[in-house]
Amino acid sequence: MSEQATEFPATLDLSSADTRSNLMENGWKEAKVTEVTPILTDNPQGRLPIGTPGINVMFRIDGGQYDERPVWNRYWFPPEGYDEEKRAKSLGMFARFLMAIGYPEDEVKSSGFKIDVADMVGRECRVNTKYNEEYDNNNVAGVKPRVAVPEGSGSGIL
Repeated sequence: MSEQATEFPATLDLSSADTRSNLMENGWKEAKVTEVTPILTDNPQGRLPIGTPGINVMFRIDGGQYDERPVWNRYWFPPEGYDEEKRAKSLGMFARFLMAIGYPEDEVKSSGFKIDVADMVGRECRVNTKYNEEYDNNNVAGVKPRVAVPEGSGSGIL
């Protein structure tokens, strides 16, 4: 594979650059899963053993003032023999994510559940975002199912 040198222009017009902060109001927002990518840990100083599998999930906010803004979350699958309490918590977070995007609990908690990342894409949910000022990004602190509002039910203040 040959490497090509990249030439940068002597001048660059940045007048249309989006320099807004990534700040979003904390709280629950409607969202859709837009991308799911398998990942592996590779940090020798990390909490999980190198090679621990997981997935990186990209959600896009669906409606409101943050429409189409992306947020991400990672779910890890620690190996058997890892701290069992931490392993159960990590797997529980992933199970709750799956149920939030519409998989039935009995299917998710069956011993033969097969992960199909392509099937996750396009599923709707709600995400709880929390702004992290240090990194200027929005963390996903939780995922819940979307709640259908019955037709004709108002949502006014009493």
